[in-house]
Amino acid sequence: MATLPSRGVTAGKIIDKTLGVLELNAMPAALFVVALTALSVPVTWYGLGSLEPLRILGGQLLVAAAGIVCAYFLLIAVLRRTGLYARTAGDAFLPYIGLSLLYTLGVMAGFIVVILPGLFIMARWSMAQPLLVGGGRGVMAALGESWERTKDREFQILGAWLALIVLPVAVIIAARIYFEPQDLTGIIVSQIASSIISVASLAWNVAIYGLIVGKEQSEAFA
Repeated sequence: MATLPSRGVTAGKIIDKTLGVLELNAMPAALFVVALTALSVPVTWYGLGSLEPLRILGGQLLVAAAGIVCAYFLLIAVLRRTGLYARTAGDAFLPYIGLSLLYTLGVMAGFIVVILPGLFIMARWSMAQPLLVGGGRGVMAALGESWERTKDREFQILGAWLALIVLPVAVIIAARIYFEPQDLTGIIVSQIASSIISVASLAWNVAIYGLIVGKEQSEAFA
């Protein structure tokens, strides 16, 4: 692996590489959006009219679990297509689930305190999943290495992420303003936009990983 200098990791370059990752993986990304939206729309629709909190929570957990599983296989496909898959032994599925849970809990804890700590943690752990799945690191090693390698790059990383999600977030807000909560069209539009945010965030993770811990044989990050 070749490590790029810090000055090469700018918000503009992260955005450019993220868009390149998405373009290179248009088909698997589109399948991810369709699959996640197809599952989340009926769960959301059902939850609107349900008076049973446990069933609503169960549906939300089902969607979250499906999202993690789909994201795992999408991440493998993206890393392979970009030439950044270097894992040589073992399956990373269970470690990926464990890392995803730790990542989510850490970021949520940061948001509960204040929004900025949550964003800071998200930026510092942004490479953890690609390091685990593509780089063959363990869970704690991936989190630790991501934390160290993204040091002093938080603003560039977050700036790129905010720029990437601003349009789908605007779509979600507009859908909630324009459509009634029970309107199926509004639900579909919102869920598609949410799925796009998930795909863009995954591509963002891979772009940061490729820029900071790039592989010489990767055409996308050469």
